[in-house]
Amino acid sequence: MSKFLVSLFVYLALTGSVVAALTEIEEDFMQDIEDIQKSMTSNISLQDAATAKSEAVELEAMFKDVEEFYVKKGDAADAVDWSKESRTYLVAISKALEAKNFDAASQSAVSLAKTCKACHKIYKSKD
Repeated sequence: MSKFLVSLFVYLALTGSVVAALTEIEEDFMQDIEDIQKSMTSNISLQDAATAKSEAVELEAMFKDVEEFYVKKGDAADAVDWSKESRTYLVAISKALEAKNFDAASQSAVSLAKTCKACHKIYKSKD
């Protein structure tokens, strides 16, 4: 019986550590997204299409991970939708930058920021 309790205790302790690490990684990952998004917006303003496009492509891949995270988390359909919407804005930004249409890229970047803010209102305070 005592081996069972020790095993159970170790299992629960390890599980708790993994969950805590996942939350930490998520916060760092989301901070990276925020930093890259701000840099991308700045590079759009500076009309640095190459750097901004590279950041948009990187962000689009990151938002795919965010979407997958919230799908697995469950009970977060709006976060999944916002992740998809963010990816749509990032594709639009990339296309606008390819065409050197900095006004369109800037408008999509503003929409992206609003989408991030909407999601953070709900999910940043929960985590």
